[in-house]
Amino acid sequence: MFKRSPLEQYGRAKHDAQAEFASVHGKTLMLFDGAIEFMGVAQQAIVRSDYELKGKMISKAIAVVNGLKDCLDFRQGELPNNLRDLYEYIVDQLFQANRASDREAIENVRLLLKTIRESWAQIPPNKHQVSSVKSFKNNT
Repeated sequence: MFKRSPLEQYGRAKHDAQAEFASVHGKTLMLFDGAIEFMGVAQQAIVRSDYELKGKMISKAIAVVNGLKDCLDFRQGELPNNLRDLYEYIVDQLFQANRASDREAIENVRLLLKTIRESWAQIPPNKHQVSSVKSFKNNT
């Protein structure tokens, strides 16, 4: 059985607590951060010729991006459609980068995702609180 070091256990517990108490907006930022980090680890794995790790990290990044895509609300105008197309492009590029071990392609989509994440982070708190309330009211 895989044992984690105390430092790894602490980091995991801290991450779990942050995720549990974060707003929907905060959780979305955490997803972006995770995908961006997975891509960075994949790039380093390519440098070290650790192709198993590269594949795992790219798979995780793809899962996160697909999760972000699945959360889009297409009733909100043109932006969700544009984001869907961009997320599909990112996933396609990651598949190709995985097959070719292409660090540059990973970096290109990583930068795209960073740009989206930075834009998301600029949303004022009063705007994402209103969206959460509207979403909750629509689901009840």
